[in-house]
Amino acid sequence: MTALGMEYYVERIVKERGIQPTRVAVFLAMLQLWKVQKRCNPFQISRRKIMKLSGVKSIVTYHKCISELKDRGLVEYNPSYHPRLGSGVRLK
Repeated sequence: MTALGMEYYVERIVKERGIQPTRVAVFLAMLQLWKVQKRCNPFQISRRKIMKLSGVKSIVTYHKCISELKDRGLVEYNPSYHPRLGSGVRLK
């Protein structure tokens, strides 16, 4: 995807009705990691990196954000329970 693709995702999250700012922050953190990983889809994320980039302090809040982003159809999320492997995310 090109930079135009990133603009599409930013515009899409901004237009979501009723989405909380923490969800937007987590989604934008995901976009940052997607960009760093050369816009590969799917790409890897770690809870620690997403929480740091988004400013989310609570693991419970992090999981709620991921769940809502999944439920809204913005991402596919495949958790990894391995301590060193990141979870897989696909932007939809």
